[in-house]
Amino acid sequence: MNAATLRSVVCVLWMALLAAFGSAQDAVTVYRGARLWPGDAPAIEHAVLIVAQGRVQAVGGENTPIPDGARVVDVEGQVITPGLIDAAWNAGTAVADANEQSEEVTPALHALDNLDPQSPALLRTRSQGVTAVHIMPGTRNVIGGMSAVVKTWGTDPASMVLKDEAALRIVLGAEPSIGNMPIGGGNADSMYFRRPGTRMGVIWQVRRSFYDAKEYLARSIDDPKHTVIDRDLEVLARVLQGKLSAVTTARSEQDLRTALRLAEEFGYTPILDEAQDAYLVADDLHKAHVAVMVGAPSAERVAGTGAADGAEPRLATLGKLRDAGVPFAITTGTNMAALDLVREATFARRYGLSQQEALAAVTVQPARMLGIGDRTGTLQPGKDADFVVWSGDPFDPASHPLTVVVDGHDTPVLR
Repeated sequence: MNAATLRSVVCVLWMALLAAFGSAQDAVTVYRGARLWPGDAPAIEHAVLIVAQGRVQAVGGENTPIPDGARVVDVEGQVITPGLIDAAWNAGTAVADANEQSEEVTPALHALDNLDPQSPALLRTRSQGVTAVHIMPGTRNVIGGMSAVVKTWGTDPASMVLKDEAALRIVLGAEPSIGNMPIGGGNADSMYFRRPGTRMGVIWQVRRSFYDAKEYLARSIDDPKHTVIDRDLEVLARVLQGKLSAVTTARSEQDLRTALRLAEEFGYTPILDEAQDAYLVADDLHKAHVAVMVGAPSAERVAGTGAADGAEPRLATLGKLRDAGVPFAITTGTNMAALDLVREATFARRYGLSQQEALAAVTVQPARMLGIGDRTGTLQPGKDADFVVWSGDPFDPASHPLTVVVDGHDTPVLR
């Protein structure tokens, strides 16, 4: 199916679902008989899951009372999990170009502005059991801008947004300097002459930006009525004040250590992204109370880096982070060779994680990191009714999503 045909299918299905939205939103639906994994607790056999008005109303065993007049869906022999959350989504065609390279530091840019809510990539991702994704600016800028968390389906684009301005993306390593040229004489007739050409230059851009933000904050305190508003510095100041998370993409050991030093220097706690060399600094991550979004555990090659970065994936990385007490999420990340999110978790399962740990790494853990744990990530009364009905154990390669429910609505999935 080509992109144009897939887009037409998405539009038709979207309109059909909107037509049924009112009645479906008010109905009480009971899913009965499945093995249910709440996300943060052991599985419930022969479970009862009650959903109404887009929220989970009750979760319990087979003796849970069923409301009169409820629609009962028999899911005996199947498995229910919370909807998966990709904390660093490999968006593919959903974001045509997420890099604004006219400047190397663009904190005030919003990744949400570049998202196509009817993208075929969202349909494919949802069909794999993912109900929420964290979209970030690209990795070519040193400071790329603000991310957002969105659901993979909604009645309108606004309803899809779980959290705008979720985090600021910072990128360390060789990638923000790849292809850039030092002036060294001649005419600076391209933006690539001005941008950092070395890892040192990348780090200085981060450091200088936060120094500027500190001075901006000091001026605001001294003279709150006459300070000229600078949108970029406002965003950086929010990081310094602990009001905005900083996701720092760092793959190699030296970049991970640099990320920790910068955070300590400026007084914020980062979330580390990609982090293929995290196994080398696990104890330091634990001491710094830092969480990690691990990119594509199955990948044999690190994405987005030059040979000088030197990061090397290890199959045992997630087990070492667990043993060190470091919170982590599994993501598809920036690697175009990444598997579906559930298959990345399956891969991690094969290399040491328990079933509950692997599931938590794609549900409750990313929800906590992204600040959306009050709405999703686990199946609990009051939370959004985002869940997946699987044909069997989701970590069995033969299993697949039968139904993907977002806000209480059965959504279109590709077979």
